[in-house]
Amino acid sequence: MALTKAPDRIQRPPEYYRSKRQRLATDGAVKKRHAPTTKVNMHGVKLKWTRYCAYLCTKAEDHLLQSKKEDIMTFLEWMLDMYKRIRKRSAVHAYKRILFQVYRKSAGVDFDKLANEEINDYINGYLTIKYELDTSIKEKPVMDVDDVYLVLHHHWVHDTSVFPDERQRIQLALMILVQAYTATRPRVLAYKKLSKEAIYDHYFGSDEESQLKYAEEWDPKEDDFKTICYRDVKLVLLKNPDGGRDLPAMEVTLRFTKGWERRENPKTFIFYEVDTFLFDAILLFLSLALLDNAFAAELRSVEDFYKIRVRAPRRSLEFDWKDGIKDTPIFRQALVTHEGTIQTSPTEAIHYHTYLYYLQRLGLMTGFMQILNPYCIRRGSGEAVEAVGTQAQLQQVMQHIDAATYQAYINQRVQCDTVAAFLGRPSNKALLKAAGHMSRSVDPRAPTQASTVKLNEIDTDTTLAKLIELRDSLSSEVRRESGTIKDAESTGTKLYQMYRTVESKVRSTRAYLRKLAKTATRKEFFDTISTTEINAQLRNDADLDAGDWQPQTDHGLTERRMLAELIIADTSMLDGPTRLQHRLYTTHAMLSLGVRKEARAPKSAPTLNAPRRPQKCEKDQCFMCFWDEGIAPNQRFRKFYSPYRSRDHLLSQHLKNMGQRFVQCPAPQCAEKKAIFHTLPSFQRHLAEHHDYDIFKRYKGHHCFSTWRFCLQPVDRLPVSKFTSDIPDRHIRSKTPPKQVLSGVILVRVAALDVRGQSHGHLDLWVVQ
Repeated sequence: MALTKAPDRIQRPPEYYRSKRQRLATDGAVKKRHAPTTKVNMHGVKLKWTRYCAYLCTKAEDHLLQSKKEDIMTFLEWMLDMYKRIRKRSAVHAYKRILFQVYRKSAGVDFDKLANEEINDYINGYLTIKYELDTSIKEKPVMDVDDVYLVLHHHWVHDTSVFPDERQRIQLALMILVQAYTATRPRVLAYKKLSKEAIYDHYFGSDEESQLKYAEEWDPKEDDFKTICYRDVKLVLLKNPDGGRDLPAMEVTLRFTKGWERRENPKTFIFYEVDTFLFDAILLFLSLALLDNAFAAELRSVEDFYKIRVRAPRRSLEFDWKDGIKDTPIFRQALVTHEGTIQTSPTEAIHYHTYLYYLQRLGLMTGFMQILNPYCIRRGSGEAVEAVGTQAQLQQVMQHIDAATYQAYINQRVQCDTVAAFLGRPSNKALLKAAGHMSRSVDPRAPTQASTVKLNEIDTDTTLAKLIELRDSLSSEVRRESGTIKDAESTGTKLYQMYRTVESKVRSTRAYLRKLAKTATRKEFFDTISTTEINAQLRNDADLDAGDWQPQTDHGLTERRMLAELIIADTSMLDGPTRLQHRLYTTHAMLSLGVRKEARAPKSAPTLNAPRRPQKCEKDQCFMCFWDEGIAPNQRFRKFYSPYRSRDHLLSQHLKNMGQRFVQCPAPQCAEKKAIFHTLPSFQRHLAEHHDYDIFKRYKGHHCFSTWRFCLQPVDRLPVSKFTSDIPDRHIRSKTPPKQVLSGVILVRVAALDVRGQSHGHLDLWVVQ
C-alpha cells in the first residue's frame, strides 16, 4: 500500500484563516468524499446528462444547477428513449439517485425533497406504464455448505477447464473458502481497476488544478491494489491443551472493506484445520505460501512446518513473512510473460472479472441453474452466521452499519418452518435446507453453451444484419480510399474510424446475442427437464443409470489425478498420525501441481457417424489455425468473410515479426520434412506453390504487395533493358510525379508479377532509386 508523508504543521498568519473562511462561505457545502466506485458511477450519469443537454443545445452545468422536477423527469424519459437496454424500473430509480449525487456535489445543496417524491411517483406511474418497465424483483440465490461442497468437489475432481497455470486452480479454491468463512465482498479479495479520469471528473465545477495536486500527493505511481496481502494473514501455531499435536491456525484481517476510506474498521477472522480437506483453508494457504517461498524462517517443505513445536514458556509461535513479500497480494493475476507464456504474476492482484469468470464457469460446469457469483457465497455465509450468532455479530461479519441492511441479503425462501410452528411439531430443518438453496435444481447434464438452433438464429437477427451490411460497405470504402485496412489504420482516416466503430458494434451485438442464446438454451433445459423425466418414468422407458450421465474425467496431469483422490478421501475414521500423514501427502500433491500447467485434453477419435473434417485449407481460412490440433474446431476451421480477412489474420496473428524468427509449415507432409522458412516472401511462395494457398495479392489498383516481383521497364528506354527487382511499398510513391522532382526519381513502367510469374497489368509509376 502506498504510504504518504504527514504534512508539516505550522502556525499560519491571521490573513490565511480570514481568506480561508471567506472561501468556505463562498463555496457553500463541503463536498462529500465519495468512494472511487461511486465516483465512477457519477461520472457515467454525468456523461448521460451532458449528452442530453447537448441534444437540447443547453449548457450542461447551468441546466443541472437550475433544474426543476420537470427537467429531471424529461431527462429520465429521454434516457429511456436513447438506451434501449434500460428495462427495469429499479434501474431508472438508480440513475435518478446517482444524478442527485452529482447535483449535490455540483450545487452544494440537496435536491428538493418534495420534488424528489413527485419524480418517484412519475417513475412509478407514467414511465412504468409507457415503457412497460419490469417491476419484478430478481431472486437472489443463496449458497449453503452443500452447494459449496458441490462446487469444490467438481473443481478438484471433475473440472476439465484449463487454467493459465495450476496455481490459479489452487488460489480459486482458497478464494471461495475465504469468502465463505468471512462473508466479505469480492472487492477485498480481487482488484477492480477504475478509470482515474472518471474518478476525477464526476461532478460539475471540479477544480482540475486541485485534482492534479491531489493525484500527485495521494495516488501512487503504480497500481495500489488494496487487496488481501501476506501482511494481512498471520499463520500461528498454538499449544494443544490436550497434549497432542500443536494446532495451526490462521488470523485473516480484512482491512479494505467497504467504506474503509472514511472509517477504517478492520475485522480479523480465525481459521483452523478441518478434517474434510475440501474445506481446509490452512492446507490451501500453506501450499501457496510454500510455492511463493514466503516464510522468513528456513521453511522449505511441508514437513518442516509440521515438525515445529511450541515449547515452554511460549504458548504460540507466529510464522513471519519475508519483508519483500509482505505487501504482495495472495491472489494474483495470470499475465503474459516476455517469453510469450502465461503464468501467475509475482506482484499483480487478481482482477475481479477474472475471479467472476472463474466462478461463473465453475457454476455452469457443475450444473447450477442460477449463474454463480461471489454474492451467492456472501449471502450463504450471512445466513449461516444469522442462525448461530447475535445481531451484533451478524452486523460485524456482514460489515453493515444498520441492521436493516441485511434484509437485502436474506433468502427469499423463508428458512423458518412455519408448518411445524403452526402444528406445534419439531422443525424439519433438513428439508428446508435442501429446498431453499441452489443445489436443489443442480443438474450436471445442463448445457453450458448455446444450442446450434439458437446460434443459427443469430444470423437472421435484423439488427446484426444491418450492422454487418454497414460494416461491409464501410470496409469497401476504406479499401477504395487507402488500399488496405492496415494502410488506413496507419493514416487514421475518418472512414477508418467509422469502420472500426461499426466493427466494434458488430462484435458487441454478436456477443450479446450469443449470451442471450446461451441463456435461452439453459432456460429451455431447466424448464422442460422435469416434465421430460416424469413422462419418461410414466412410460417406463426412463434410463436412470447414473453411469450414463456422470462425468468420466481423465486428467492429463498425474499430480491432478493424485490430488483429486487425496483431497476428497474420508479421513474421519483415521487416527491422528495417519490423518497427519494423509495431510502431508495431500499438501505434497498440491505443491507438485502448483508448478505445473495442464495442457488441453486431446480430442477424441472421430466416430463413423461423425462428419469428416476438411483435409485442405481453403483460401478463406487461416492456414496456421487449420493445421493446429490444439485449438477448438470452431477456431480451427473458421471461415472468414473473404480471403483478404484470412490473410490479415494470418499476417497479424501468426507471421508478425517473422524477420526475427523462423516459421515451420504446419501441414503434415511439410512437418515431417521440417520445412522451415526464415523470410516472409519464401513462406508465401511455398504456400502458393505447394498448397495452392495464394491469398497474398493486393486489391485492384496502383498499390502492390512487397512480396510480388516487379518487372521494371524505363519508359524512355528500349524493352531489351528489362530488369527484375524487389521494391518495398514505401518506395512506390504515386502515379503522378511529385511537386519537386529530384535527381533520384525516374518514371518506370511496372509489370506486377505474382509468385507464378503471371502478369497482372502495367502501371507507370514514379520510383525513388
